[in-house]
Amino acid sequence: MSLLVYPSLIETGAENMASDWWLMQHSVKANLPLFRHYQWEKPQISFGYGQKWQWVEQEAGEAIDNLIRRPTGGGIVRHGHDWTYCLVLPRGHPSYQIPSLDLYEFIHAAMGRALASQSITTFLQPCEVEKKTGIPGDCFHEPVGKDLMMGKEESKIAGAAMKRTRSAILMQGTLEIAKLSTFNSKIFHHDFLEQLLGLLEQDFQKVEWPPEFCRERKIFCQQFESSAWRKNRERI
Repeated sequence: MSLLVYPSLIETGAENMASDWWLMQHSVKANLPLFRHYQWEKPQISFGYGQKWQWVEQEAGEAIDNLIRRPTGGGIVRHGHDWTYCLVLPRGHPSYQIPSLDLYEFIHAAMGRALASQSITTFLQPCEVEKKTGIPGDCFHEPVGKDLMMGKEESKIAGAAMKRTRSAILMQGTLEIAKLSTFNSKIFHHDFLEQLLGLLEQDFQKVEWPPEFCRERKIFCQQFESSAWRKNRERI
């Protein structure tokens, strides 16, 4: 049972969210873990499933129609100069049983080891003794336990958000490459996948997007583009 790795795409915010949601549905059907790295057509701000759009508008300084609500949690994330990825773990895979914080820690530790091969030193943010309640506001200004950090100033460079359902775990994460003086995307992609094999205990297999991909995700694109989703999380 292999980790299926899909080709990178450069798309709009709504298309990127729709592709991740399609992967989650497909992972459940195939009962296989799936992974992809992707890029953005233009700089864009995403925000978490549970955040209030009026507050996000004010904080981000952008109208809601220029923002994209993720299906996962977390706070505001600014895209365009980051390395964004999606990982889906179906219920039938042993990794689905890993507690969320442990999974979060494993993913960021794996990213740290992959960056170390490029002589980039990182560390994991310690968990607070008293855990904060509520939804994070601005992700990279408010580090939480097990985020990936670097430098004496303890700057956050990587975070992620999850959605855990009865069928699968969807993880959407980002690495702020603008903060890295040296970074090779292709090398990191390979090294990160190699590190993930320690979690999945299996090989990875590169696959192509199937012919039905665009047709099947069309309804998801319409959902993530809609004002009803951006404002009130209403599904089509």
